[in-house]
Amino acid sequence: MVNGELIMKKGYKRTEIGVIPVDWEVNTFKNICWVNQGLQIPIEKRLKYPTIKSKKYITIQYLNDGKAIEYIDDYSVSVCCKKEEVLMTRTGNTGVVITDVEGVFFHNNFFKINFDKGK
Repeated sequence: MVNGELIMKKGYKRTEIGVIPVDWEVNTFKNICWVNQGLQIPIEKRLKYPTIKSKKYITIQYLNDGKAIEYIDDYSVSVCCKKEEVLMTRTGNTGVVITDVEGVFFHNNFFKINFDKGK
């Protein structure tokens, strides 16, 4: 501290949210992310065994115990989740963030958080 001011470590800057590296920028969630919900799949369209084009149906139950695996073979790419993508629970334990899952996600339980990986 010099003259009542904190000395800034080289390579960092002060922002309205605190001290961050100089090559970072402060941005709002809505400017770099967008969310979408998955599909409500009727029970009769859920498969007990995988097919050539099916994907796992990601539900809270599946994530909790991994035993009740169901598959979907009629889906839109917009509701598919890759392992590197981020899901967040929308109901139940709201706001739980889930990663490292792959499949088709369930709209009553999840949002997929899409983001600009360059930012």
